[in-house]
Formats: sequence, C-alpha cells, structure tokens
Amino acid sequence: MSWEITVSGFGGQGVLFIGRLLMESAFHSDKEVSWLPYYSGEKRGGMCTCFVNISDERIGSIFITHPDIAVAMNPAAMKILEPAVKTGGVLVVNESLIKNKTSRRDIKAVYVPTVEASKEVGDESVGNLVALGAVIANSQVVTTTSIIKVLNQILSKDKHQLELNKAALLKGCEYS
Repeated sequence: MSWEITVSGFGGQGVLFIGRLLMESAFHSDKEVSWLPYYSGEKRGGMCTCFVNISDERIGSIFITHPDIAVAMNPAAMKILEPAVKTGGVLVVNESLIKNKTSRRDIKAVYVPTVEASKEVGDESVGNLVALGAVIANSQVVTTTSIIKVLNQILSKDKHQLELNKAALLKGCEYS
C-alpha cells in the first residue's frame, strides 16, 4: 500500500508537525517514508506545505502532484489542493477558516472546525492535531496508537502539551 499526502496552510498552523508525525509514525511501523517541507518566501504568515510519502515499497519520487490525502488549513491551500486530490481520495478541510465547500463528488471531503474543536480540549493552538485526527479517522494511513507513541517521544518533557496534543488528536478522530 502507498499513500501520498499533502498538508498545506499558513506558517505557524502546525503543517510541518502534522507531516512529521505521519512520517515518524509510519517509519516506526516499518514503512518506507519521505517528508518534504516547502516554505514560501515570507518570514511570517506565508504558505507552508508538507509532502509525505508512505509506502510498503521504495519511494520513487518525493514530490506529490495528486495526493491520496490532502489537508487544507487555509483558503489558499483549499484552492490548490481541492482540484489536485486523486479520485477516491480524502480532503480534510479546516472549516474554521474555509467557508466554501467542495463541488467534487469523487472524493471524500471532511469538514473540521479545528479552532473550535481545539478550544474544546483547552487550547486553540492544537488545531493541527484535530485535523490529523480527522485524517486518521478517514483513512488507514497510520493508527492513532502509532501517532500517540510518536507524540510521547517528541513531547516527553512537556506533559501538559503532550496531554493537550493527545486530546486534540482524539477529538479530531470524531470527524469521520
């Protein structure tokens, strides 16, 4: 099985962190992985995109033009990713910032109010983990357990942030 994933939004929305968690989770599950971050030229608030490949076999190209899974964290990302998702793919949309719905009927669109959902767990800065939970709930790319193992490693020194991230991830899993 092979997954091509693109996550895009403003710098500071945790786009690269989503990609890193997916990549490390798959790596620890003995998958072949690649992770390619892309930044725009602005210092703050510019576009940020992350390309993640996960496969049972060697990965031939790290750049993704038609992802199986896409996460649009802002309107500009939605404009780029909506037409690019493969037929049968999943598009997770940050409904807190993106008000328009997709017109495509050949993909699964999941609308997630990341800001509101993350506020429910205690901190609006973990909206990226809510979006990641929705990815997991709507695909079999990785498991919630494998993401939590990686979170435990990365955030082991900050128990409060660890628990907040876990709660946001599980909250996102409710959107399927």
